[in-house]
Amino acid sequence: MTERHCIIIGGSHAAAQLVQSLRQLGWQDKISIVSAEKIPPYHRPPLSKAYLDGSSTAEKLFIRPAAVYEKLDVNLILNTTVTEIDRENQRVTLNDGGSLPYQKLALTTGARVRKIPLPGSELPGVHYLRNIQDVDVIKKHMDQGKSAVIVGGGYIGLETAASLRKSGMSVTVLEALPRVLQRVTAEQVSAFYTRVHKEEGVNIVTDASVVKIDGDNTVTGVSLADNTTIDADLVIIGVGVVPETDLAEAAGL
Repeated sequence: MTERHCIIIGGSHAAAQLVQSLRQLGWQDKISIVSAEKIPPYHRPPLSKAYLDGSSTAEKLFIRPAAVYEKLDVNLILNTTVTEIDRENQRVTLNDGGSLPYQKLALTTGARVRKIPLPGSELPGVHYLRNIQDVDVIKKHMDQGKSAVIVGGGYIGLETAASLRKSGMSVTVLEALPRVLQRVTAEQVSAFYTRVHKEEGVNIVTDASVVKIDGDNTVTGVSLADNTTIDADLVIIGVGVVPETDLAEAAGL
């Protein structure tokens, strides 16, 4: 009997759990995870906290130790993306031009950062924070005495602000709504986080409408609709995520 192949697209938390569940439920054939990440599936919440401030290593973020995938006989295909799903022939195409056949296919592609089309948003020094590679780049700009502006007063923005302050940077958080965390928490919770961050030296500006990011060869600041300009050596945009559905939609799902 020909060995069957289950391909899991995306190195997410769901992928890490699915491989273990498949083995527990009796799937004895081949399993592969195809992930754009360079490391095995990992926890994302610590990225803006312990990993960014340097108190945790990449290995400590792993959902399961790398050895577990070997024990489960799971083929980790890292630093690779699936560019197309051929449902009729049950085959996926990879970004290196190769392809893989499957009998079962799972999409655990998660989400990607929501990008905002601001003038200057492509300048060096402007970053989004979604994966470990993003944080590794941001760390290179975390110098004591420098200034950072965070666009977005959600959990990611506030956690990142706390980590940057810990490194000795001057930090301003810009929130378009009247209070931070407005979309996800009650007013009392927003007030609590605002107080805690201000006590740690974070400057929080609400009702802030960003119109452009300033700079020529690199970012130098952020301009608001009220003609205020805030200096910045580093800008991090954290305005949420959107589902990563392009691959599924292209396949007619």
